[in-house]
Amino acid sequence: MAGAGWAPPRLDEFILTERLGSGTYATVYKAYRKKNAREVVAIKCVNKRSLNRASVENLLTEIEILKTIRHPHIVELKDFQWDSDNIYLIMEFCAGGDLSHFIRTRKILPEKVARLFLQQMGEGTPDPTSPTSPWLQNSR
Repeated sequence: MAGAGWAPPRLDEFILTERLGSGTYATVYKAYRKKNAREVVAIKCVNKRSLNRASVENLLTEIEILKTIRHPHIVELKDFQWDSDNIYLIMEFCAGGDLSHFIRTRKILPEKVARLFLQQMGEGTPDPTSPTSPWLQNSR
């Protein structure tokens, strides 16, 4: 995926190996933690210069929500760091890729599979009316 001259960012605790994908504001890398039996993680690198005010607010909301949620159907935010150029979200590595990639590669999903994904998404979504809901707390 990487071309000539490609070099991932450098983080002291991790070895970034391959570029998994990129979007408007971020690039995601597969990485290994240097300690702890070389745990495999995904690191989302967000270039600070690419962020406007709304993007910063969206990123902070993403971090706040992911910090509070622990569910088998939602990727886990393990940590986050920053330096002068980037914000790094250290996340659980999903070997199968993400849902959008899964759907794009298959073009058509059988209803049974789509139903399973919707059920899993519903199970992973906190009740927005709960007093501990991040959405309710952010709306106050």
